[in-house]
Amino acid sequence: MLAASASTPNITQASHQSSPAAGNWHGVSEAMDAARQAIQRADLAQAENILTELLEFAPVEIKAWKLLAKTQRHLGHIEAGISSAKRALQLQNSDIEAMPLASITIAQLLWQQHEYDEARDMIALLIEQQPDNAEWLELQYQWDSEHRT
Repeated sequence: MLAASASTPNITQASHQSSPAAGNWHGVSEAMDAARQAIQRADLAQAENILTELLEFAPVEIKAWKLLAKTQRHLGHIEAGISSAKRALQLQNSDIEAMPLASITIAQLLWQQHEYDEARDMIALLIEQQPDNAEWLELQYQWDSEHRT
């Protein structure tokens, strides 16, 4: 199986670049770079091809959908651009819905309001996202030591 962020597609700097395909696919970063380079060269059709093929391999890349929508708009492919923009928005909203809102500030406010269980839950969620954050680990230890309800 292909990893969307493990590496990058094998795309050269030549003016007749090939789009990522099964035989030369290596990842998202280089494909995005190649698409941007094509846009800088005013080769919007090539950029559209690169992004379209990239999205066949990595269909949840929000930045690629956004760049594709912009490229399609400049090409005059209005309906396709609208469709790509809608897809980017759907993915963006699903990311927001999937990730619970959490912040250290909210966790500390909950603690100050004596909502200890909620504060502990939130800091646990934050530490899940950044397990090496020493400040949060210390705070979690401190909170786990006090006010056990």
